[in-house]
Amino acid sequence: MQQIIPGKSVKELDAAFIKDKGITSYKLMEQAALAFCDWFVEQISPENDLAVFCGTGNNGGDGMAISRLLWERGYSVKVFIMGDPANGSKDFKLNHEVLPEAIPVQLVENVNWENWKAKVIIDGVLGVGINRPLEGAYLDLIKRLNNFPAKRIAIDMPTGLPSDEILEGEAFKAMFTVSFQFPKMALLFPEHASYTGELVIKDIGISPDYFETFEPKMYYLEKKDIPELHKSFDRFSHKGNFGKVMLIGGSYGKMGAVRMASEAALRTGSGLVSCFVPRCGIQVLQSSLPEAMVEVSEQDHYLDEYPPDNLTRYDALGVGPGMGQHSKTAIMLEELLKLYKGPMVIDADGINLLASHPHLLNMLGHNIILTPHLKEFERLAGACAHQRERVDKVAEFVEKFQCTIILKGAHSLIACPDGTLNFNSSGNAYLATGGAGDVLTGMITSFLGQGYSPKEAAFCGVYHHGLAGELAGKVNRRGTIASDIIAKIPQTYLQLGIH
Repeated sequence: MQQIIPGKSVKELDAAFIKDKGITSYKLMEQAALAFCDWFVEQISPENDLAVFCGTGNNGGDGMAISRLLWERGYSVKVFIMGDPANGSKDFKLNHEVLPEAIPVQLVENVNWENWKAKVIIDGVLGVGINRPLEGAYLDLIKRLNNFPAKRIAIDMPTGLPSDEILEGEAFKAMFTVSFQFPKMALLFPEHASYTGELVIKDIGISPDYFETFEPKMYYLEKKDIPELHKSFDRFSHKGNFGKVMLIGGSYGKMGAVRMASEAALRTGSGLVSCFVPRCGIQVLQSSLPEAMVEVSEQDHYLDEYPPDNLTRYDALGVGPGMGQHSKTAIMLEELLKLYKGPMVIDADGINLLASHPHLLNMLGHNIILTPHLKEFERLAGACAHQRERVDKVAEFVEKFQCTIILKGAHSLIACPDGTLNFNSSGNAYLATGGAGDVLTGMITSFLGQGYSPKEAAFCGVYHHGLAGELAGKVNRRGTIASDIIAKIPQTYLQLGIH
């Protein structure tokens, strides 16, 4: 997987790669510019006038190189320089010198904004090196560009956005951010969505080997990482090989949650799926999902304190969807944690019960995966001011209780007991629909039941879930519902080339 390193370490990484490969920093900058342009020409036609804003550092050097390469491909390009070119970095000056004379170049301070126009603005003013809020002429420029009616694209980082911390003040509001080799951490924070826009990662040829010495161990989970995690099955495999799982949940009026989790487990490949639900749920499950087997509790409308008998029959459990927070249900969850030693996913009301009965947290361990959304996690670990703090608290929680946490959201964070923090790349806004989390619970439970380790199950479950959301969203857009995501699970295997 691609490692994510702090912005302050990027120069050190580049220097190590340049020295080892015997190339110049100018050559590496050219590789980045080529990667940007290869993406750009697929998105923007040459009929659009381009305005490239360049600082005098290396981000501005990227902007200069991109301007030259796009001009060579037939685009109408104008370059605007923020700062004194005479004080620019070495690679900025080199790219400035080789810029074709046919490309108009103007200092930002001399621009007549009343008559100024462009259809596309490319931001190469400041990069990962910024460590304080924008001010003065830089702040004035970014405010102006943000209010201008044009498509806005950032090179590596939107100007003003710190690479690893929460933004203070203003930053360039990109519709696309094209980041090189790996996403800088701040690009993954929900607070920065309006500045990052759609995130694009372009490989510029730096091998993962060059990242190994950097801390912390944060990674970006991508499509190429998933196939090698999957188990293979042969023609003699039977339903027992594909795992027996049980989904435990449901309560009066909330039976749909456990039903969707169960169908998702089936669609993900489980050989046998059982449900443990209140008595009011048996007709719902038997009539709407005949492929699942159903066991019922003593109570009519909620789960009581007695878990199912002989839990060792099951290769994995998924607990919590629609379960409610009745006091007897809390007793049942405690009994499950005492009795069942196999892998278990705890979601939704299961997490809320852990939060309201904190002594249960000490019963967690390596076989447990928790899947909270942001607010559910804060009920477990306390309020957080922002995502940066939340990430730190997730890491602390996992270290203390030695479980796996999937913090759901855009770029869901998978924190593992081995100390790694892993951000997911799949998914879209259409996953923000009721029941999507229940689908994820069923998918991860299924992978656990098929014999995947908790880390493998979390990776595969989260990535396939996001990909299914992408496929469903292409068809249904804002009308996407959880059942649409379930329907696309089989297609994710085809997309990834998995049999």
